[in-house]
Amino acid sequence: MALDPDDAGRLVLSGDIDVYAVAGHRLAPEQLAGVRVVDLHAVDFVDSAGLGFLIGLSRQVRPHRLRLEGLHGTARQMLVVMGAHHVLDL
Repeated sequence: MALDPDDAGRLVLSGDIDVYAVAGHRLAPEQLAGVRVVDLHAVDFVDSAGLGFLIGLSRQVRPHRLRLEGLHGTARQMLVVMGAHHVLDL
C-alpha cells in the first residue's frame, strides 16, 4: 500500500486486501485524506476488512467519491456482492 509518487491523489494497492494488510498499513490519515483514486490492478482478493478500509477511506474523502481502478476477477465480484458499488465508483 503506497501513494503513487507521481500522483498523491492515487493510492496503489497490491496483493490481498484483507485483515492482515489493513492492520499493517502505514499511511497516516492525513496522507489518505487527499486520495481520490485507488489503483487495484495488482489486487486479487478483498475481504470484509478490505471493504471496510475502502469504505472508511471513502468517508475521509467526502464530498468526493472514491474511484477504484483496475478492479477485476474475484476481487470485483466480492465488492459487487457486498454492495460496494453503492458507495464506491467501481
